[in-house]
Amino acid sequence: MQKLYNNENLIFLAIFGLNLLFLLYSVSNLSISFYEAEIYYEKQNLVSLLANLSCKFFGQNDFALRAPFLLIHFFNSILIYKISKTMLKRKLDRLISVSLYMFLPGVMASAILVNLAGVIIFFTLLAVYFSETRNNIALIITLLVTTAIDKSFVVLYVGAFLYGIYRKNKILSTISFLCFVSALLFYDFDIQGKPKGFFIDTIGVYSAVFSPFLFLFFIYVMYRIWIKERKNLLWFVCISAFCIASLLSLRQRVELDEFLPYAVVSVPLLVRVFFNSYRIRLPRFRTKHTFLVVVVMLFLLINSSFVVFNQILYPLFFKNEPQKHFIYNYDIAKELAQKLKEKQIYSVKAVDSRLGLRLKFYGIKASPNLYMSRIRPQNAKFSIKIYKFDTLVDKFYVF
Repeated sequence: MQKLYNNENLIFLAIFGLNLLFLLYSVSNLSISFYEAEIYYEKQNLVSLLANLSCKFFGQNDFALRAPFLLIHFFNSILIYKISKTMLKRKLDRLISVSLYMFLPGVMASAILVNLAGVIIFFTLLAVYFSETRNNIALIITLLVTTAIDKSFVVLYVGAFLYGIYRKNKILSTISFLCFVSALLFYDFDIQGKPKGFFIDTIGVYSAVFSPFLFLFFIYVMYRIWIKERKNLLWFVCISAFCIASLLSLRQRVELDEFLPYAVVSVPLLVRVFFNSYRIRLPRFRTKHTFLVVVVMLFLLINSSFVVFNQILYPLFFKNEPQKHFIYNYDIAKELAQKLKEKQIYSVKAVDSRLGLRLKFYGIKASPNLYMSRIRPQNAKFSIKIYKFDTLVDKFYVF
């Protein structure tokens, strides 16, 4: 057992293997959402390219659709592990850091959904790793490459610019500023419209991504490092993302998928600050810290379980209003397509065009002769009911 513990890389792989099992189980219960179907069929970006290439080689199914993002999640976990090695001296601290990262609700969601979050995390961690290892040329190249990917990297440029000023690195601050300006010129940023407050909504989403108590600790760590501890690129990126998102949310709804990836990468900082505070105290004065860990891990376990075992929530909390379940938009379509095929129906016109695009992924084409709706028409031929744990989730009429 001691020999196994000494093999840090093997433990890392075991942790990732467990994480992967949970993620694969989650994928087995997912259907393609309209947002994902729109990316797959109609968008021309990196995410669409990855999803289409994977389905081309491995077949058009949910596992192939999400495989590239699971792979990116693996690379991101490796980068978190390597960054943790530069910031955390103890093996236990590093393993806790990477485990915490892998099982964050927001990270698990980004690993199984067709979205850009994993890509943002990858290049952000790559930039942080090059910064921690003093590889400035690779860091600058990484920043330049991201300008061709998406506007979401503007937060990375702000963080790198501030870090460059802090470290008196004129080259880094100049390149970061130029990347920031180029993003403003070539991408569309919506900061217009009538001011409305969405600050509470933003805080709520951050809490869901971390789990409530871990999010509170995130705020504490950002503040503590600001006033007391050594600041690195990772901290500048995390604090920039949180401050920008919070300020913008005071006047408009913020696209949080462009900011949240920069928050979850803060895990090594959270672990470092906690153990620094924990270990300077004598054992008899560690009770509060131990209690804090138990509470945080308990809520993290509950939130992460909701991501993995989301189907059981239908009968528990959404029996009367299943449409309010957070997973509903990523559900139903696959089961509906299977039931249609069981009735030898391979083409039907869904009155809900969004549903029609989702069904297209599962081989159900549009038909000019057969229609399907959630509202019962007078000439309905039959109905299709979708159940989850004996709970009626949706009902459709074919006519």
